[in-house]
Amino acid sequence: MTGGAPRRALALLSTLAALTALAPAARAAGPTPEERAAAVALFDEGRALMAAGKYAEACPKLAESHGIDPGIGTLFNLSDCYERIGRTATAWIGFRDVAAASLSAGQTERERVARARAAALEPRLSRLQIVVPPEAVITGLELTRDGIPVGRALWGTAVPLDPGEHRVAASAPGYKPWETKVELGKPGVVSVTVPVLERAPASSAAPDPIGAPKATVAPPADPPPADAPPAQGGSVRKPIGMVGVGLGVVGLGVGTALGFMAKSTFDKATEGGHCNAAGECIDQEGLNLRNDAVTKGNIGTAVFIAGAVLAAGGAILWISAPSAPAAAASARGPAGGAPWSARLGIGPGSVWIEGKL
Repeated sequence: MTGGAPRRALALLSTLAALTALAPAARAAGPTPEERAAAVALFDEGRALMAAGKYAEACPKLAESHGIDPGIGTLFNLSDCYERIGRTATAWIGFRDVAAASLSAGQTERERVARARAAALEPRLSRLQIVVPPEAVITGLELTRDGIPVGRALWGTAVPLDPGEHRVAASAPGYKPWETKVELGKPGVVSVTVPVLERAPASSAAPDPIGAPKATVAPPADPPPADAPPAQGGSVRKPIGMVGVGLGVVGLGVGTALGFMAKSTFDKATEGGHCNAAGECIDQEGLNLRNDAVTKGNIGTAVFIAGAVLAAGGAILWISAPSAPAAAASARGPAGGAPWSARLGIGPGSVWIEGKL
């Protein structure tokens, strides 16, 4: 068994861990004080514009505030604003998200109000149904709605959308693309049927320019002998896969524990009278507790996601490992030498994995 195989497998696990840690780690500590201040200023401006009846100007302010520093209260006000400018589907899903988040946060009154607002919007929703008859189903058929792919499971499903113009398109290799526009206005379901696509005319190959050298195609390489021995090092995937699964389980446990710690810290701020249930704090101690809860929660999320991907990557290595007589060597090093090992580390807003032979 060569030394390159275990190192390549360990490098794969390291790459998986790095990729999952990079995105959450960039925001693991939550918004900065300057960003929170900007979010509060935008929220206050949005509320003032709503009070003045200028909803079209208020909604972008609230949306930007929520994008910088997401909060249940901000999302509730944003959904209320969307409802007032006629974006019923966006408001409906926003109120449902508020209700779900409020339930998790133990804010029963806000959950009740948000669910009632969503229920009141449901009869007013406009829905678009894309129907694909059996004769129109061809190999490689792809549908989009407003440029967004529509998966096969959504064919025939009435989806709530905001009133206005929407584009439905269909395409497939070797066929002419098709597109139509649909205007949604009144509550109810509007159906669009995708027609049988027309075949595209066969394109003739352009002649080679005079004097241009002819392109040559290299002959295909000879296939390997049928009795060629399998590549060495394949069996090392199983032990490395076991390590990946183990580290992933550890990451899932650590992420869950940090989530509970974040909840406990936030409860301490609210029960101590430093912050209210909506996360608005009245003194510095409350702000510190809230920021600490946000930091723990974000780091917990990053570790949890990294653990999930490590577990999945380890499982893939384990399952895809070819069976070979060398599998009995398990986690031993090259040529039956010293065993190799891997370690998982957690730092401020980051996760790392290290392998050693």
